[in-house]
Order: sequence, then C-alpha cells, then structure tokens
Amino acid sequence: MKTKISTINLLDELKDPKYQQLCNDFTTVEYSKGQLIYAPGQDRDLVLVIKEGKLRVYLAMEDKEFSLALLEPGDLYTSHTRAHVSAVEDVTLLTMPTGQFHRYMVTFPALSRTIVSILGELLKQSFSIIDNLVFKDISSRLTDFFLHEAKHNGQPTNEGIILKMDLTMEQLAAIIGSSRQTVSTIINAMQRAEVLQKKARGVFLIPNLDLIRNFPTL
Repeated sequence: MKTKISTINLLDELKDPKYQQLCNDFTTVEYSKGQLIYAPGQDRDLVLVIKEGKLRVYLAMEDKEFSLALLEPGDLYTSHTRAHVSAVEDVTLLTMPTGQFHRYMVTFPALSRTIVSILGELLKQSFSIIDNLVFKDISSRLTDFFLHEAKHNGQPTNEGIILKMDLTMEQLAAIIGSSRQTVSTIINAMQRAEVLQKKARGVFLIPNLDLIRNFPTL
C-alpha cells in the first residue's frame, strides 16, 4: 500500500502570488497526536490542506479498521466523506468551507486541474487497497508496504535501506488491514529470516530488497 496519496504538493502550488487571497482565507487549526478529527455524520463541510504532520484516513466497521491513506503536508482532503480522519502525529491544518473553496476553483482553472489530479490519485489509491485486501495475503501486503516505503522514503546506507516510519505496531497493522498480533508475528519472522532488522521504535533496516521481496515464498 502507498502511504503518500499524491506526488503533487498543494502547499507548493499555493505559493504562487496569485493565490495570496485564497491563502489568507484559510483557517489554521491544530490537533494533537491520536485525536479523531472527522467522523461520518459530523455536520462539517470543509476542505482541508495538511500543513504539518500526518493524518490517517480510514474506514471503521464494528471492530475492524481499513486504512485508505496517510495524508502528509501538501495533501488535500474534505470532511464530508464516509471515512474517519485521525491525527497520526501533531498536525496543523488549513481549512475552508467547501463552497468558498469551490468559488476559488472556478476563479482559478489551473487550481481546479491540480485538485482533480490529487483526488484522482486518492481514488486510484482506494482501488489499490481493495485489490490488496481481496487478492493478497497479509504477509504480501506487509512486504509491499515495506518495499514502497524503501523506494519512496528509505535512506540508503552501507548496511541497507533505513526506514523511519514513526508508526506504532497498531497503526502499521491498520494500514495493511490486519491485527497488531499478526503483523508483529510476521515482522518477527522477517527478522529471524534476516530480511528485516528493527533498529528502534518505528525504525527498520532492510539489508537486501530482493530478499524481503521474496520473503512470502521463502
């Protein structure tokens, strides 16, 4: 599963001087780590842009949670979906009523194209998650997650690739649609097979990408 929903950073786009009034009309809101920000049924119709920190977007049904995405600085989302949104870490959001934001999109067609591209990436991400949940087992989903993080966020070293994810085991399990116990068991097996090393909380080393890529069939 991808964690970053888009390669487009809306914060960079909004640095253009022509968007100065738009930026001035945003309301800045801060939330603490672990806080639930939006839930289905809440009477708020807002567009939000992540300025700092990370949010998790997920579906909740009875005792199960299925993560759709981790939103990072520059990502955009809205509050009127059926998903829950919670703070993975302390976050700062730029918010604006959807109607007001829509008027700016009409005024600036180039901004509209950017927004459509970001939302298209989110839809693509959702289909990818459904595909993983239906056709791949948990071990394969966890492997795919580590490989994606290694490619996009990993730090190459002489020992291998370092991943600093700042995720608890519960959060990692929710991202791939599993339980904490199952994910912990698989990670322990990966460590015994020497395809993964845990350096600290949320910090892992992948000595060899080919080995971890083939881990489910070892």
